[in-house]
Amino acid sequence: MDFIESPLCRLQDNISRFVIPSAVLRDIHTLKAQIELRRRALRDIEVIRCRLKPFINCESERQRRRPRRRGAGRFRPSVRRPF
Repeated sequence: MDFIESPLCRLQDNISRFVIPSAVLRDIHTLKAQIELRRRALRDIEVIRCRLKPFINCESERQRRRPRRRGAGRFRPSVRRPF
């Protein structure tokens, strides 16, 4: 899985530099840096997800997309009743 090692390393590096937001609320430069770190982390997560997508078992998606049978869920009386 060499193709995800680089984004995983970057993600780990970015997450290790996260700080608790309440401690830096007054420092604009630190807030901007934290926002950028989080943006990079989200980008790396998306890269990892896209690269792993072919390997993820999509069984639940196949079940969700199963076509409905025609007429399923409709009430169809077997005997016609007079009005």
